[in-house]
Amino acid sequence: MICSFQRNKIMFRRFYLNLPFILIFSLISCGETNYLLNEETPSIYEGFQGFRWSTPMSIVEAEFPKQSGAQPESGLNTYNTTNFKNAHFLGEFSSLSKFSFSKSGLVSVKIIFGTNYQSFENLMFQILEKLIDIYGEPKESIAIIQYPEIPDYIVSYSWYEKRLELILRLDYSVEIIALSFSPLYGPVFNYN
Repeated sequence: MICSFQRNKIMFRRFYLNLPFILIFSLISCGETNYLLNEETPSIYEGFQGFRWSTPMSIVEAEFPKQSGAQPESGLNTYNTTNFKNAHFLGEFSSLSKFSFSKSGLVSVKIIFGTNYQSFENLMFQILEKLIDIYGEPKESIAIIQYPEIPDYIVSYSWYEKRLELILRLDYSVEIIALSFSPLYGPVFNYN
C-alpha cells in the first residue's frame, strides 16, 4: 500500500511539473487563428475583403497581393496602415486600397476608385448594384448644404449602421469604406 501511495505521489508530482508545458503545447497545437475568410464577400460583421477583423497587419501585407493581384504602395504606409494599388474588387480595379489596424488587428478598409465627372456614373451604379446583391438595400444620403461648410460627398449609400458605405466624393472619386465597428454607436472594443 505504501509503495502504491508513493507511486501515485510521484506521478502527481510529474504531472504538476509538466503542466505548464502541457498547457503551452495544447494552446499552440489547437491550430492557428483563421484570419482569412473563405468567401470573397462575407458578412460585414465577420470581416471584409477576404480578411477577418482581427487579422494582423503582417498577414494582410503577405496575403492581399496574392488574393487580389494588388501591388504594395509602401510610400503611403504608416505604422498602422498598409496600402495597395490596382486591387481587384467586385470585378473592378481600384486606384487605392487602404487597410487600417489597431492593437487587436484590422479595423477598417477603404477602397478608392479614381474616376472623373464623365466616367463616375457607370462605375458607381455597377458597384452599387453588386453591393445591393450581396448586402441588401442600403440607406441613401444626399449631401444638402445647410451649413456654411461644404459637404465632402455628393451621395452616400450605407449598410449596417454605416459599417459599410459607398460614397461619391466631390472630386468624383468613388469610395467604399468598411469598418469593424459602427460609427453611429462607437467601437465595440476599446482600441486605446
